Amino acid sequence: MPFPATIRALPRSELFGAHVYVHDDGRTQVLFIEVEPAMPLVEVPTHTHGLEWGFVAEGAIEMMIDGRSELHTAGSTHLIPAQVPHSFRFRPGTCSVHVFDERRIRLPPT
Repeated sequence: MPFPATIRALPRSELFGAHVYVHDDGRTQVLFIEVEPAMPLVEVPTHTHGLEWGFVAEGAIEMMIDGRSELHTAGSTHLIPAQVPHSFRFRPGTCSVHVFDERRIRLPPT
């Protein structure tokens, strides 16, 4: 199930091939990440940043967090402490929400 029209009306970006709808309050961001069923697996390489909390609305994300492999499926949440190395593999058909205590995605000027 893709995100509803209210989410899809937010500013849009791309992240390693995934569609990203961004709510930005000028200090923090919420990323609504969508990998359509016909899209290939989306891999986000190992990186760090500030605190991240999120949940999987549909599909599954394979995560490597501080050297541990975790599979997060629909309904599961994750909390990644600040500056902990992690990577993601978004399976086709995945919709997830990621909340950051900082701005993560550069948006085009409006």
